[in-house]
Amino acid sequence: MARPVDRNTRGPVQTEEETEGQIRFTEIWPDSVRFEWGTPDNVNVQQKYQVKWNNEEIMFSKTIYANHFEIKNLSPGTSYTITIVAIEDNCKTSFSASVCTAITAPENFEYVSGDTTVARLRWSQPQKLDPSLYKFQVINYKNGEETESVTMKSNSKEITLADLQPATEYKATINTVLDDEKKSEPAVLIYHTKPAPPANLQTRIGATSIYLKWMDPISDVNIQHKFRVIWSDETNTVGTLYTNEREAKIFSLKPGTEHSFSVYTVLESSGIESIPATIKQRTNINMESVLMELGLQHHLKEKLTLQYVLKLMKQSDEQTTSHSFRSLPWLFLRKLMMVNSSARSIQFSSKCNSEKKGLNITETTSGVYNSQEGINILDLITALFHCSDPFLQQEMAVKMSMCQFSVPLLMPNCDTNECSLMLWALRDITKQFRSQNGLEENSIALTDLPLISFVRLGKSNLSKSEFLNKLLSNNQQYHDTFMHKKLANGNIQRKISNGLVEISWYLPSGKRNIDIFKEPVAVANLRGDISAFEVQFAFLSQMSSTIFLFCDDLDSNKTFLNSLQIRSKLVLICTINERTSRDSLKQSLAQTKLKTHSVILKDRNMNDAEFVVKLQKVVGEILQNSTKVSIEKMSMIAPDLGICVDENNTTCQNAKEKADLITKDITNIPEFKRRELPLQGKPWKELSKLEKEMCRLKKAGKQNIEHYKSELQIQIQNLRTDQRKNSMGEAISLFISGLCCSKNEQQYFLKWMKINLDSLTRKHLSKLEEQYRKANKNPTEDKEGLTDLENQIASSSLGVQHFLRELSQLYESASVHSRSSLYKKQLKSLPQTCAKLLLNGFPLELVDGDASNIPLRWIRNVMMELNNLTKPHNRIRVVTVLGVQSTGKSTLLNTMFGIQLAVSSGRCTRGAFMLLIDVSEEYKTELCCDYLIVIDTEGLKSPELAKLADSYEHDNELATLVVGLSDITIVNIAMENATEMKDTLQIVVHAFLRMKEVGKRPCCHFVHQNTADVAVREKTLRERKLFLQQLDAMTQAAAKMEKKGNNKKFTDILEYDIEKNNWYIPGLWLGTPPMAPVNMGYSDEVNNFKDGILRVFKATKVPAQEFVKFEEWIQSLWKAVKFENFIFSFRNSLVAEAYSRLCVEFNTWEWTFKKHMIAWSTRSETKIANMSAMSVKSVDALNIDGMLADLKNEAANELDKEEKVLFGKIQQYFESEEEHVYLIENHKEDFFNCARGLRRETEQDLRNKLDNAVLIQKGIAEVLHIKQKQRDTLRKKVLNMIDVCRNKTHKLTESELNEEFEKLWDETVRQYSFKALPRQDVEKETYQLLRKNLEMKGEAVREMLSSSIYFDQCGRGPFLAKAETKNSLLQKLCLPEQRNRRNKLIQLICEKIINNSKAFIAFKTNTKSDYNSADIHELLCFIDKNLEFYDNIQISPENEASVKIYICGDAARAFQQMHDNYIQSNDPWKSLERYKQEWFADFKDLYYQRDQCQNKADICVKQCLTPAVKEYIQKRLGPDIVDEMLSGERGISFSTRSFFQFSLLKELLREDDFRYIFEYIDNYEEFVTLWISEKIIDHFSKGGDFLKLEMKHLKIITNKLKEAVEGAQRVANNWKGNGEDANTCNFVNNVFERLNKELVIPNDVLNATLALNNSNPAEFADCLKSSIDKMFFSLADELWRHMDVRAKLASLPLNLPQAELFSRVFGCGKRCPFCSAPCEAGGKRHMEHFASVHRPQGIGRYRWIESEMLIPDICSSLVASEQKFRCKDTGYQFYPFKEYRKFYPDWKIQSDASIEATDFWKYIFARYNTKFAEKYNAKPANVPVSWHKISASQAKRSLEETFELRSHSKHY
Repeated sequence: MARPVDRNTRGPVQTEEETEGQIRFTEIWPDSVRFEWGTPDNVNVQQKYQVKWNNEEIMFSKTIYANHFEIKNLSPGTSYTITIVAIEDNCKTSFSASVCTAITAPENFEYVSGDTTVARLRWSQPQKLDPSLYKFQVINYKNGEETESVTMKSNSKEITLADLQPATEYKATINTVLDDEKKSEPAVLIYHTKPAPPANLQTRIGATSIYLKWMDPISDVNIQHKFRVIWSDETNTVGTLYTNEREAKIFSLKPGTEHSFSVYTVLESSGIESIPATIKQRTNINMESVLMELGLQHHLKEKLTLQYVLKLMKQSDEQTTSHSFRSLPWLFLRKLMMVNSSARSIQFSSKCNSEKKGLNITETTSGVYNSQEGINILDLITALFHCSDPFLQQEMAVKMSMCQFSVPLLMPNCDTNECSLMLWALRDITKQFRSQNGLEENSIALTDLPLISFVRLGKSNLSKSEFLNKLLSNNQQYHDTFMHKKLANGNIQRKISNGLVEISWYLPSGKRNIDIFKEPVAVANLRGDISAFEVQFAFLSQMSSTIFLFCDDLDSNKTFLNSLQIRSKLVLICTINERTSRDSLKQSLAQTKLKTHSVILKDRNMNDAEFVVKLQKVVGEILQNSTKVSIEKMSMIAPDLGICVDENNTTCQNAKEKADLITKDITNIPEFKRRELPLQGKPWKELSKLEKEMCRLKKAGKQNIEHYKSELQIQIQNLRTDQRKNSMGEAISLFISGLCCSKNEQQYFLKWMKINLDSLTRKHLSKLEEQYRKANKNPTEDKEGLTDLENQIASSSLGVQHFLRELSQLYESASVHSRSSLYKKQLKSLPQTCAKLLLNGFPLELVDGDASNIPLRWIRNVMMELNNLTKPHNRIRVVTVLGVQSTGKSTLLNTMFGIQLAVSSGRCTRGAFMLLIDVSEEYKTELCCDYLIVIDTEGLKSPELAKLADSYEHDNELATLVVGLSDITIVNIAMENATEMKDTLQIVVHAFLRMKEVGKRPCCHFVHQNTADVAVREKTLRERKLFLQQLDAMTQAAAKMEKKGNNKKFTDILEYDIEKNNWYIPGLWLGTPPMAPVNMGYSDEVNNFKDGILRVFKATKVPAQEFVKFEEWIQSLWKAVKFENFIFSFRNSLVAEAYSRLCVEFNTWEWTFKKHMIAWSTRSETKIANMSAMSVKSVDALNIDGMLADLKNEAANELDKEEKVLFGKIQQYFESEEEHVYLIENHKEDFFNCARGLRRETEQDLRNKLDNAVLIQKGIAEVLHIKQKQRDTLRKKVLNMIDVCRNKTHKLTESELNEEFEKLWDETVRQYSFKALPRQDVEKETYQLLRKNLEMKGEAVREMLSSSIYFDQCGRGPFLAKAETKNSLLQKLCLPEQRNRRNKLIQLICEKIINNSKAFIAFKTNTKSDYNSADIHELLCFIDKNLEFYDNIQISPENEASVKIYICGDAARAFQQMHDNYIQSNDPWKSLERYKQEWFADFKDLYYQRDQCQNKADICVKQCLTPAVKEYIQKRLGPDIVDEMLSGERGISFSTRSFFQFSLLKELLREDDFRYIFEYIDNYEEFVTLWISEKIIDHFSKGGDFLKLEMKHLKIITNKLKEAVEGAQRVANNWKGNGEDANTCNFVNNVFERLNKELVIPNDVLNATLALNNSNPAEFADCLKSSIDKMFFSLADELWRHMDVRAKLASLPLNLPQAELFSRVFGCGKRCPFCSAPCEAGGKRHMEHFASVHRPQGIGRYRWIESEMLIPDICSSLVASEQKFRCKDTGYQFYPFKEYRKFYPDWKIQSDASIEATDFWKYIFARYNTKFAEKYNAKPANVPVSWHKISASQAKRSLEETFELRSHSKHY
C-alpha cells in the first residue's frame, strides 16, 4: 500500500504576476508558453504590438493587435527572453521578461500490488513531452536512505521492487530525465510492504465454538499490528473479530457444520492486511445442537411430561410432512400417541424445497440436516427420549411397541459418551404370546427370553437392520421393525443416535403356518460401528445368547477383532464382492483369533430371500439351546460396565419400596381385599342395594311407606356404623402415605403400584383360569366348584382403583359419622390429592363397577377441589363412550386422545372412569373450554351380568348416567355382532330419550368398528338408512316404555345426521397378533373422528360447564337413575336454577307488558269518561261508538306490538348464552303459550273495560245533555235579567237582587218538567240470568229455581248446604262417618265461595257508577271459577244451584241499591238546585261588575281539578306499588312461585302458630292475599314510602296542569288576534282537552261553575295557575296528614297491587291431586304442573278408611312405591301410584328418596298431628318416630335445599 506526495511538477504552471515590466505568464508547458500584458484598465483597448522572443541562438518576431499571445514549438527546459513592443502613433514602447519552459514529471504514481517482499509501482506519461526526449529515474528509500535506483525508458509504466522487508515503510520517487540530464521535480510515493500471515495456525473444535491459536509473524516490537479473524459456514454466513492476542475463541457456531476460518495480520498504522492463514474445520455434533434445531433445548432440563404432550392442541394441516424443523417432534409425538405406524415416516420439507419440487428439480445430496432438509428418525427418537420425563418415556415405549417399532434398550448420550439402560421405560410394555408352554402374558421387562444381538464392524455392504426386519417377518406379514436406509429418513446421517441399542421381540402366536420361531426371542440392534462403542458391545456380549457380527473387511479390522473377548456365541456375516473372494475371506478369518459359532457368507449368487432363510435357520438352531435373561436382570450387570440404569434414582427407588411394602405379601387377592379393603365389600354393596330400594320401594308390601323408609334409613345407618368399626388397614395407611409425598415420587409410587398389582393379578388369574379349564372338562361333576372358581375369577382383579375406592369409602364413612379429629385430618386432604391426580392424567373411578354405585360425597369434594385448583380456568366438556363389552371402547379413547385407560383382553372396564385432558391455551378460545373430560364405561351386555335379573336395568342406569353427563356420546358398535348391537342401541335410545325429556340435548356419534372396505361409506348408504329406521323403531318402543308417546323418531330426541354422525373404522390390528402392528387405517380414521368431535365442540352454542356444575349433574342424575321412572324422578339443581331464572325473567317481562297495557287502559278509560262532556259541548265531537271502535283497534295494535316484544324476549333468551338455558329448551313452548294466553286475557279484559266505560258514558251523556240544556236556558235568562236590572233608574240593593233572582229561578224551574232516570228491576234481570246459567244442570235444579219465587228473600241468613243422598255412587261407597265428613266439607267449601262472592259484590258496588247486567254475568263466571277449583270434591248440581241462588239473591239487592243511588245522585232537578247559590253569587257579581277571576279560578280548582287529581293519583298508585314490591331484596319473594312458596313456608315456620298454618292449608287463596296485603302495608308503613309515591304523581300532574294552562293561554291569544270569541269557558275547555287522557273532568260541576263567568281568559289563566299552586300545597298537606297505608290501600279504585301480586305468584292455581300442594310452574299455561315440596296426605284431609287415622305418607314417596290409590278419577278402582299420570297427565310428581327433602312438612305434621286430627275430625296419624326428632333448623334447612335457595337465604 502507498500514498503519493504532493509536488508542483505538472504543467501548465500558473505563475505569479510578473514584477518585471507588464508581461504576465499564464501557462508554461514544455513546448509552449502563454502570456498577456498591459494593465487591467486597458486590456480591451485595441493596439498594435510586436512580440519578439529568442533563445540563445535565434530571434523570432510577430506583430499582433491583442494584448495576449502564445509561443509554440519551444524546447523543454530552455530559457527564453520575450520582448513586447507597443506601437502607437509611430511611438514605440517596449518591455520584456524571461521564462524557462517546464519539464513535467510522470503522473498518477501509485502502489499497485505487492506482498511481504515485493512492491509493484505504476505511473502515467508526463504531459506534452516528446517521449524521445526523456527517460525515467525511480529511486527507493528506506528510513531516508536510498536502497535502490533504477533508470527506465520513457515507454515504461511500472516497476517491481524486490527483496523488500515485510511490514516496512518505503518511499519511492520518480523523475523525468531529459537527454541533457535535466530533471523534473520528483513524484513521491510512500508505501508499505504487507505483513507476513500468522504462522502455525492450530484449532480446538467444539460443537458450537472453536479455539484458534497462531504464531506472531512480526518480531519487531516497533511495528504496531493486530489480527483479524474471519469465519464463514456453508450458507455463507460471515463473522469477523479483531484481536491483539495470538489466539481467539469463536462462539455460537452451528454444530455439525463445516466452517472456514481465516486469520490476517493487520498493520495498525496503515491497516494493511497480510494474506490469510486459512483452515477448514467441521464443528462437532452435541445433544444441545440437535435439540436446538428441533426446538427442544429447554426440555433437556425441564423435561416434557405426558400431561403436556397429551394436551389438546390445535391441529396443524401437517399430517406427514412438516414445514418446520421445530414441528417435527410434535408431529411425531402426535402420531405416536395415536399409535399411528406412519409416525416414523414423517418428512421435513421447507418452502424452498417445495418450490424446487414444483419445478421438477431433484437434488441428491448427503450431509447435514439443512442440506437434506430432514432428520434421521433415530436422532428424533433419541432426542425425544432425552427430553422426556420417565413417565412419558414409558408411554412412548408402549406406543412404539404397539406399532411394532423397535424400542431403545441402551440410550447413548453423545455429550458424555455414556449410555443408560432403559429398564423403567420398558417396564410398562406387556406382551401376550403362545409358546410351547402355553399362553403367557407378562411385562416384557420381567420376562426371561433369549437375546440375540446384531452388530457391525466397519462398513458393510448389507443393511443389517433391513435383514433384521426380514428375519422377524413371515411372507404374509412384513413389517419394518427397525429403521434402515431404504426407509423414509433412513438415509440421513445420524448425529446423536450412534451407539443406540434398540430391542424388539419375536413372539409366536401358536400357529404353525405363521410362526417363524416356536419360542419367543428378544432381538437387539446396535447402531454404529462396534469399534466406536465398546461399552455397548461389551454389554451385548455378556447379555446375548448370540452375537451376529456383520463385517466385510476382516483384514483392516484384524487387530480389533483379535482384541475382542466375546462370551456369547458369534455368528460372523460377510459379503463376497468383486474385491474379495470366498477363499480370501476364509484365509483372513483364519488369521484372526475369533471363535465363531457359524459364518455366513453372502455372495452375488445368494439372493436376499435365501440369505434370510439361512439366518432364520441359524437363529432357530441357537434358540433350541440358549440362555435366557430378562431386562430386569440385565440391570444388575449394567452398572459394572459403566452403564446407568434409568430407574436407579432415589425417588424411584423410594416409591418402589413403598409400593413393595403394600404388595409383597399379597398371595390371595380376594382374601387381601376382604382383609385390607373391607369397606368396598359386602357393606358397600348392601348400602347400594338399600339406597336403590329407598328410591323404588319395591319390597314395602303393605307397610306404611314412610315407616318403611325410616326402617331402610336405620339399616343404612347401621351399615355405615359397621363400616366405621373397620379401622384403617395397614395397606391403606401405607397407600395414603405413598400419595402424600412429592409429585414426582407420587407418580412413581402409583406406577409401581400399577406394575406390581397388574403382575399379581396376571399371576393369580392365570392360576385360576388354568384350574377353571381343567374343571370345565367335566362340568357336570363339580358345578359348585365351577361356580366358586367363577366367583374367584370375578373378584381376583386388584388395581390402584380398588385402593382409591377404599379411600372414597373411608371418606364417606368419616363424613357421615363422627371420627377422631386426627382421623378426619388424615382424610381431609384426600379429595385435593385425588383432584391433583386427575390433573396429572390419572383416571378417577366415577361409578363403582362392583357395587354399581357412586360415592357422592367423595365425588362432590373431589370436584370442588378440582374447581378450586383450576378456577377461573375451569370450563369443561365431556366425551363418553358406550358399547358392548370387549368392542374396543377404551382402545378407541386411548387412540383418540393418547391416554392410558386400562385395556387388556379378559379384564374389561367395570363401572365408569373419568380422565381429564388439558386444552392448550391457543385452543381454549375455539373449543370454549379449558379441559376435556373423557368417560370410559363398562361394556353393556356383559356376560358376567347377563345372568342377573336386573342386568338390563343396570345397563340402562349406566347409559342414562353417562349420556346425561356428556356433551358428546360415542356409541361403539362392532359390525360383526348385529344382535348385541340392537340390544345396545335399545339401551342407548332409552338414555337419549330420558335426557331429552329432562332438558339435556346430548350429541351422539355412532362408531362402526371393523369395517375394512375402502368404499364402506359409499356402499353403506342404504344400511345407514336402515340403521336410522331401526333407531326410529327403538325410539318409539322406548317412548312407550317411558310413557312419552310424542317421540316418534330418533331425530325427535336429538339432532342426528346419517352422514355426519356415523363413522366407519377398520380393525385395530394389521395382521395376526402378537406380531401385528396397529393398523394405520385405524389410527387415521380415529384421528378423523377426533377432528369431527372437535368440530362439533367448536360449532356448539351450548356453553361449557364448570366442575361444580358437572358435579351437580352427577348428583342429580344418579339420584334420578336410582328410581324406576327416571324422567319423573329427575331433579337437577342446574335445571331448576335455569328454570327459576327464566321464570324470574318472564315474570319481569309479563309485568312490563301488563304495566304498559294498564297505563294505556287508564288513559283510554279517562278519554272515554271525558267523551260525554265533549259531546255535550260540541256538535262536531266524535261519536262515542266510533271512539270505542278506534280504541279497540288501537288496543289490538298495542297488544300486537307488546306481544311481539314479549315473544322476542323469550326467543332472544333461548338463543342467548345465558348459563344452562339449553337445559330448559323443552319449556320454551310453555312460555310462548303463556305469552299468548296473557295477550288473550289482557285483550278480553280491555274490551270489557272499554265496553263498560262506553256503556256508562252513554247513560251519563243523556243526563248531562238535559242538565246542559237547562243551564243554557237559565244562563240566557239571567243575562237578560241583568241587562233589565241595569237599565233601571236606581241601583238595586242586594235584597232586591235576591228577590228578582228568586222570581227568575222559580219561573224557569216551573217551565221544565224534570223526569227522573228510569229505574231497572235488577232482581228480575238477575233471576233470568241465573236461570239461563243453570238451565243445563238437570230437572232437580230447574225445580229449585221454580220454587224460589221469593227471590228477594234469598241470600238472607246463614247458608246450609244440602246433604247428599245415598243414591250417588260416591255416597254408596262411603261409610256414615265419611258421609258426614263429606257434607261438612261441602258446607265449608260453599261458605268459602259465598264469602269470596260477597267480596266481589262489595268491590263492584263500591263505585259510583250505574248498575250493568254485565256485572251479574261476571259474578256468575266468578262463582263457576271458584267451583272449578274444588272440582275434585265433586259438589252436586243441587248444592251448586243453592250457592248460586243464595249469592245472586244477595247480589240482586246490592246492585239494586247501587242503581237507586245512581238515579238519586243524577236527578236533573236536584243537580240544578245544588248550584242555585252559585248562580245567585255569579248573578250579583255580574250586576255589580265585580272581578270574578280569582274566585272562579279557586272554585274551578277546588271543585273540578282537586277531585280529578286525587283520582289520577289513586289510579296510578297500583302499578307503582307493584314495582316497588318487585324491586330490591323484597322482590325475591315475588320473583317466582317457588321463591314465594319458600317465603311463605319459612314464615309459617318462624311464626310456629297452628292457626296460621291451618289457614295457609285450608284457605290458601285468602291467606296468600292477606299475606301479600300485609307485606305491602308493612313495607309502605316505613319511611313514608307511600307518601313518596303519591307526591311523585302529584308533582307530575301539577306540572302537566300548568303546561296545559300555558298552552291554552297561547291559543287564547291567537283567538283574540283572529277576532274569535275568547271567553273563559272556551279557555278552560281547551285546558281540559289537553288533559283528556290524564284527568276525568267533572263536567257537571265545571259547567255549573263557569256558566256566568265573564272573566278575561288571560287574567283567568294567571289566577288558575296560582290556584293550582295552592291546590298542590293543600293536597300535599292532606296526603301527609293521612298516612294510614291500610286505609289508602283499601281505597284504591283500580289495579289493586295485592291482586296483581297474587296473580303473579298464584299461577295456574292447580294443586297436587294427592296432597294439595300448589303448583309452582312458571306462567299460567304450562303443559305440566309441579310442586317443589309435597306434604303428608293427612294434611290434605286424607285418612285410612278403616282406622280413621290421618295418612302420613307423602305422594313423592308413594309414586316410587308399589302402593295403590283410588278416587273418583279412577272410578274408585285401585291403581298403582306409579301410574298416576294415566289420570293426572299434566302433573309431574318427582320421586323423592331422601329422608331430608320433606323435613319441613314432616316437622309440621308431627308437631301438630293431634290438632290436624281435631280439625279434620279424625284420629292422629301413626307418624314415624324419626319425624319427631326433626328440629326447626332441620326443617328450615330442608326448605333451603329443596328450593335451592341457600344462596338467597341471606335475603330472607
